[in-house]
Amino acid sequence: MIPLIDLHIHSNFSEDGELTVREICELAVQSDISAIAITDHDSVESIPVARDTAPEYNIEHVPGVEVTTILPADGSQQHILGYYVDDSNSQLLLALEKVSRFRVEIAQERMKALKDAGFSIDEKGVWEMAAGRAPTAASIMKGVLGNNENRNDPRLFDYFEGSKKENQLPHFYREYLSENGEAYVPFRSIDVEEGLNVIRAAGGVPVLAHPVFAKKEEYLDAMVEMGIAGLEAVSTYHSKEQVEYYKKYAWEHDLLVSAGSDYHGPVVKPKVKLGGIEDNTYDLLEKIKEYNKKATR
Repeated sequence: MIPLIDLHIHSNFSEDGELTVREICELAVQSDISAIAITDHDSVESIPVARDTAPEYNIEHVPGVEVTTILPADGSQQHILGYYVDDSNSQLLLALEKVSRFRVEIAQERMKALKDAGFSIDEKGVWEMAAGRAPTAASIMKGVLGNNENRNDPRLFDYFEGSKKENQLPHFYREYLSENGEAYVPFRSIDVEEGLNVIRAAGGVPVLAHPVFAKKEEYLDAMVEMGIAGLEAVSTYHSKEQVEYYKKYAWEHDLLVSAGSDYHGPVVKPKVKLGGIEDNTYDLLEKIKEYNKKATR
Protein backbone atom coordinates (compact mmCIF):
# COMPACT_ATOMS: atom_id res chain seq x y z
CA MET A 1 0.00 0.00 0.00
CA ILE A 2 1.27 3.49 -0.86
CA PRO A 3 1.79 5.54 2.34
CA LEU A 4 -0.74 8.36 2.74
CA ILE A 5 -0.47 11.74 4.42
CA ASP A 6 -2.70 14.45 5.91
CA LEU A 7 -0.86 17.72 6.41
CA HIS A 8 -3.73 19.91 7.63
CA ILE A 9 -5.30 18.72 10.89
CA HIS A 10 -6.56 20.64 13.93
CA SER A 11 -6.35 19.40 17.51
CA ASN A 12 -7.96 20.84 20.61
CA PHE A 13 -5.07 23.30 20.76
CA SER A 14 -7.10 25.06 18.06
CA GLU A 15 -10.05 26.65 19.79
CA ASP A 16 -12.38 25.02 17.25
CA GLY A 17 -10.60 21.66 17.21
CA GLU A 18 -12.21 18.78 19.07
CA LEU A 19 -9.72 15.91 19.47
CA THR A 20 -6.57 15.61 21.52
CA VAL A 21 -3.25 14.91 19.83
CA ARG A 22 -3.41 11.31 21.04
CA GLU A 23 -6.93 10.86 19.63
CA ILE A 24 -5.73 12.25 16.31
CA CYS A 25 -2.86 9.75 16.23
CA GLU A 26 -5.29 6.91 16.97
CA LEU A 27 -7.60 8.12 14.20
CA ALA A 28 -4.68 8.43 11.78
CA VAL A 29 -3.80 4.77 12.37
CA GLN A 30 -7.42 3.75 11.79
CA SER A 31 -7.45 5.83 8.59
CA ASP A 32 -4.19 4.32 7.26
CA ILE A 33 -2.40 7.68 7.41
CA SER A 34 1.37 7.39 7.75
CA ALA A 35 2.31 11.04 8.30
CA ILE A 36 0.42 13.95 9.82
CA ALA A 37 0.88 17.67 10.37
CA ILE A 38 -1.21 19.10 13.19
CA THR A 39 -1.55 22.72 12.07
CA ASP A 40 -3.45 24.51 14.78
CA HIS A 41 -4.77 28.03 14.26
CA ASP A 42 -2.04 30.49 15.23
CA SER A 43 -0.67 28.06 17.83
CA VAL A 44 2.35 25.77 18.11
CA GLU A 45 1.22 24.21 21.39
CA SER A 46 0.53 20.84 19.77
CA ILE A 47 4.10 20.42 18.50
CA PRO A 48 5.87 19.17 21.66
CA VAL A 49 2.91 16.92 22.51
CA ALA A 50 2.78 15.39 19.02
CA ARG A 51 6.57 15.06 18.93
CA ASP A 52 6.32 12.71 21.90
CA THR A 53 3.02 11.01 21.04
CA ALA A 54 3.19 10.27 17.30
CA PRO A 55 6.13 7.81 17.53
CA GLU A 56 4.07 5.63 19.89
CA TYR A 57 1.72 5.03 16.95
CA ASN A 58 4.46 4.73 14.32
CA ILE A 59 3.13 7.94 12.78
CA GLU A 60 5.52 10.45 11.21
CA HIS A 61 4.94 13.88 12.70
CA VAL A 62 5.50 17.10 10.74
CA PRO A 63 5.64 20.05 13.17
CA GLY A 64 3.18 22.60 11.84
CA VAL A 65 1.09 25.71 12.34
CA GLU A 66 -1.64 27.54 10.41
CA VAL A 67 -1.08 31.29 10.48
CA THR A 68 -4.07 33.52 9.76
CA THR A 69 -3.10 36.39 7.50
CA ILE A 70 -4.75 39.09 5.43
CA LEU A 71 -4.09 39.73 1.74
CA PRO A 72 -3.90 43.55 1.38
CA ALA A 73 -5.17 43.44 -2.24
CA ASP A 74 -8.72 42.54 -1.18
CA GLY A 75 -8.68 42.14 2.61
CA SER A 76 -9.35 38.41 2.36
CA GLN A 77 -8.18 35.87 4.92
CA GLN A 78 -5.34 33.73 3.61
CA HIS A 79 -4.19 30.88 5.82
CA ILE A 80 -0.51 29.97 5.59
CA LEU A 81 0.55 26.50 6.67
CA GLY A 82 4.05 26.37 8.11
CA TYR A 83 5.71 22.94 8.00
CA TYR A 84 8.79 22.06 10.09
CA VAL A 85 8.62 25.26 12.14
CA ASP A 86 10.69 25.64 15.30
CA ASP A 87 8.06 26.04 18.01
CA SER A 88 10.50 27.96 20.22
CA ASN A 89 11.32 30.64 17.65
CA SER A 90 10.74 34.05 19.26
CA GLN A 91 9.83 35.83 16.02
CA LEU A 92 7.10 33.28 15.28
CA LEU A 93 5.78 33.33 18.84
CA LEU A 94 5.54 37.13 18.87
CA ALA A 95 3.62 37.09 15.58
CA LEU A 96 1.19 34.47 16.93
CA GLU A 97 0.58 36.62 20.02
CA LYS A 98 -0.19 39.56 17.74
CA VAL A 99 -2.69 37.48 15.75
CA SER A 100 -4.32 36.33 19.00
CA ARG A 101 -4.91 39.93 20.08
CA PHE A 102 -6.66 40.61 16.77
CA ARG A 103 -8.78 37.48 17.29
CA VAL A 104 -9.92 38.68 20.75
CA GLU A 105 -11.09 42.00 19.30
CA ILE A 106 -12.91 40.28 16.43
CA ALA A 107 -14.65 37.83 18.78
CA GLN A 108 -15.99 40.72 20.87
CA GLU A 109 -17.23 42.51 17.76
CA ARG A 110 -18.86 39.36 16.33
CA MET A 111 -20.80 38.72 19.53
CA LYS A 112 -22.01 42.32 19.60
CA ALA A 113 -23.07 42.08 15.94
CA LEU A 114 -25.04 38.88 16.59
CA LYS A 115 -26.79 40.47 19.58
CA ASP A 116 -27.58 43.53 17.44
CA ALA A 117 -29.08 41.10 14.90
CA GLY A 118 -31.46 39.90 17.62
CA PHE A 119 -29.81 36.67 18.80
CA SER A 120 -29.26 35.82 22.46
CA ILE A 121 -25.70 34.81 23.30
CA ASP A 122 -24.08 33.85 26.59
CA GLU A 123 -20.78 35.68 26.23
CA LYS A 124 -19.38 34.27 29.46
CA GLY A 125 -20.14 30.75 28.21
CA VAL A 126 -18.38 31.46 24.91
CA TRP A 127 -15.23 32.61 26.70
CA GLU A 128 -15.35 29.53 28.91
CA MET A 129 -15.68 27.32 25.82
CA ALA A 130 -12.60 28.98 24.40
CA ALA A 131 -10.65 27.89 27.51
CA GLY A 132 -8.31 30.85 27.64
CA ARG A 133 -7.93 31.30 23.88
CA ALA A 134 -9.59 33.86 21.64
CA PRO A 135 -13.01 32.47 20.69
CA THR A 136 -13.25 31.55 17.03
CA ALA A 137 -16.44 31.70 14.98
CA ALA A 138 -17.18 28.09 16.00
CA SER A 139 -17.52 28.85 19.73
CA ILE A 140 -19.50 32.01 19.03
CA MET A 141 -21.93 30.10 16.80
CA LYS A 142 -22.29 27.39 19.43
CA GLY A 143 -23.10 30.20 21.87
CA VAL A 144 -26.06 31.13 19.67
CA LEU A 145 -27.28 27.71 18.55
CA GLY A 146 -26.85 26.18 21.99
CA ASN A 147 -28.79 28.95 23.73
CA ASN A 148 -32.34 27.90 24.56
CA GLU A 149 -33.50 31.51 24.26
CA ASN A 150 -32.99 31.17 20.48
CA ARG A 151 -34.98 27.93 20.11
CA ASN A 152 -38.14 29.73 19.01
CA ASP A 153 -36.42 32.15 16.65
CA PRO A 154 -38.03 31.43 13.25
CA ARG A 155 -34.73 32.17 11.50
CA LEU A 156 -33.25 29.10 13.21
CA PHE A 157 -36.03 26.52 12.72
CA ASP A 158 -34.07 24.87 9.91
CA TYR A 159 -31.03 24.60 12.18
CA PHE A 160 -32.91 22.63 14.84
CA GLU A 161 -35.42 20.60 12.84
CA GLY A 162 -34.79 21.13 9.14
CA SER A 163 -32.23 20.84 6.36
CA LYS A 164 -29.44 22.66 8.23
CA LYS A 165 -29.55 20.46 11.32
CA GLU A 166 -26.78 18.07 10.23
CA ASN A 167 -24.29 20.78 9.31
CA GLN A 168 -25.26 23.66 11.56
CA LEU A 169 -22.05 25.64 11.92
CA PRO A 170 -21.03 25.92 8.24
CA HIS A 171 -24.60 26.94 7.34
CA PHE A 172 -24.78 29.54 10.11
CA TYR A 173 -21.38 30.95 9.22
CA ARG A 174 -22.33 31.40 5.57
CA GLU A 175 -25.69 32.95 6.47
CA TYR A 176 -24.65 35.33 9.25
CA LEU A 177 -20.88 35.72 9.65
CA SER A 178 -19.56 35.59 6.09
CA GLU A 179 -18.98 38.71 4.02
CA ASN A 180 -22.64 39.18 3.05
CA GLY A 181 -24.01 38.09 6.42
CA GLU A 182 -25.97 40.29 8.80
CA ALA A 183 -23.33 39.96 11.56
CA TYR A 184 -20.25 40.16 9.35
CA VAL A 185 -17.14 41.64 10.95
CA PRO A 186 -14.13 42.30 8.71
CA PHE A 187 -11.22 40.11 9.76
CA ARG A 188 -7.94 41.70 10.82
CA SER A 189 -4.57 40.07 11.22
CA ILE A 190 -0.96 40.31 10.11
CA ASP A 191 -0.52 40.51 6.34
CA VAL A 192 0.51 37.62 4.12
CA GLU A 193 4.08 38.77 3.68
CA GLU A 194 4.65 39.03 7.44
CA GLY A 195 3.18 35.55 7.88
CA LEU A 196 5.52 34.11 5.25
CA ASN A 197 8.49 35.86 6.81
CA VAL A 198 7.89 34.57 10.34
CA ILE A 199 7.38 31.00 9.10
CA ARG A 200 10.68 31.18 7.22
CA ALA A 201 12.37 32.78 10.25
CA ALA A 202 11.26 29.75 12.25
CA GLY A 203 12.85 27.41 9.71
CA GLY A 204 9.50 26.45 8.18
CA VAL A 205 8.12 25.84 4.70
CA PRO A 206 5.20 28.23 3.96
CA VAL A 207 2.32 26.68 1.97
CA LEU A 208 -0.96 28.38 1.10
CA ALA A 209 -3.89 26.48 2.58
CA HIS A 210 -7.01 25.87 0.44
CA PRO A 211 -5.96 28.33 -2.31
CA VAL A 212 -9.53 28.51 -3.62
CA PHE A 213 -9.94 31.40 -1.17
CA ALA A 214 -7.56 33.48 -3.28
CA LYS A 215 -10.31 34.88 -5.47
CA LYS A 216 -8.19 35.79 -8.49
CA GLU A 217 -5.17 34.19 -10.11
CA GLU A 218 -3.38 37.52 -9.83
CA TYR A 219 -3.65 37.17 -6.04
CA LEU A 220 -1.92 33.80 -6.27
CA ASP A 221 0.71 35.42 -8.46
CA ALA A 222 1.24 38.13 -5.83
CA MET A 223 1.72 35.55 -3.06
CA VAL A 224 4.21 33.65 -5.21
CA GLU A 225 6.15 36.91 -5.55
CA MET A 226 6.02 37.29 -1.77
CA GLY A 227 7.64 33.88 -1.35
CA ILE A 228 4.96 31.23 -0.89
CA ALA A 229 6.67 27.85 -1.34
CA GLY A 230 3.66 25.69 -2.18
CA LEU A 231 -0.09 25.24 -2.54
CA GLU A 232 -2.41 22.90 -0.69
CA ALA A 233 -3.83 21.80 -4.03
CA VAL A 234 -5.32 18.62 -2.57
CA SER A 235 -7.99 19.91 -0.20
CA THR A 236 -11.52 19.05 0.91
CA TYR A 237 -12.46 22.56 -0.23
CA HIS A 238 -11.59 21.78 -3.85
CA SER A 239 -13.47 19.99 -6.60
CA LYS A 240 -11.51 17.53 -8.75
CA GLU A 241 -11.22 20.21 -11.40
CA GLN A 242 -9.85 22.70 -8.87
CA VAL A 243 -7.34 20.14 -7.57
CA GLU A 244 -6.01 19.71 -11.11
CA TYR A 245 -5.97 23.46 -11.69
CA TYR A 246 -3.89 24.13 -8.55
CA LYS A 247 -1.56 21.23 -9.28
CA LYS A 248 -0.95 22.65 -12.75
CA TYR A 249 -0.45 26.14 -11.36
CA ALA A 250 2.06 24.76 -8.82
CA TRP A 251 3.96 22.89 -11.54
CA GLU A 252 4.08 25.96 -13.79
CA HIS A 253 5.40 28.15 -10.95
CA ASP A 254 7.84 25.61 -9.46
CA LEU A 255 5.83 25.30 -6.24
CA LEU A 256 5.35 22.40 -3.87
CA VAL A 257 2.01 20.59 -3.66
CA SER A 258 0.53 19.68 -0.29
CA ALA A 259 -2.49 17.60 0.73
CA GLY A 260 -4.69 18.21 3.76
CA SER A 261 -8.21 17.55 4.96
CA ASP A 262 -8.55 20.53 7.37
CA TYR A 263 -9.99 18.06 9.86
CA HIS A 264 -11.45 19.62 13.02
CA GLY A 265 -13.59 16.85 14.49
CA PRO A 266 -17.11 15.43 14.16
CA VAL A 267 -19.08 18.55 15.16
CA VAL A 268 -17.36 21.62 13.70
CA LYS A 269 -16.93 20.11 10.21
CA PRO A 270 -18.89 16.86 10.30
CA LYS A 271 -18.45 16.09 6.61
CA VAL A 272 -14.65 16.40 6.71
CA LYS A 273 -12.83 13.19 7.65
CA LEU A 274 -9.21 12.88 8.69
CA GLY A 275 -7.42 11.72 5.56
CA GLY A 276 -10.63 12.28 3.60
CA ILE A 277 -8.85 13.42 0.45
CA GLU A 278 -7.50 11.76 -2.69
CA ASP A 279 -3.99 11.91 -4.18
CA ASN A 280 -2.55 12.43 -0.68
CA THR A 281 0.47 10.24 -1.33
CA TYR A 282 3.73 10.31 0.62
CA ASP A 283 5.79 11.54 -2.34
CA LEU A 284 4.30 15.01 -1.77
CA LEU A 285 5.80 15.08 1.72
CA GLU A 286 9.15 13.82 0.41
CA LYS A 287 9.36 16.87 -1.84
CA ILE A 288 8.48 19.19 1.05
CA LYS A 289 11.24 17.58 3.14
CA GLU A 290 13.76 17.95 0.32
CA TYR A 291 12.82 21.62 -0.05
CA ASN A 292 13.18 22.17 3.70
CA LYS A 293 16.63 20.58 3.81
CA LYS A 294 17.88 22.83 1.03
CA ALA A 295 16.31 25.94 2.57
CA THR A 296 17.82 25.35 6.02
CA ARG A 297 21.37 24.47 4.94
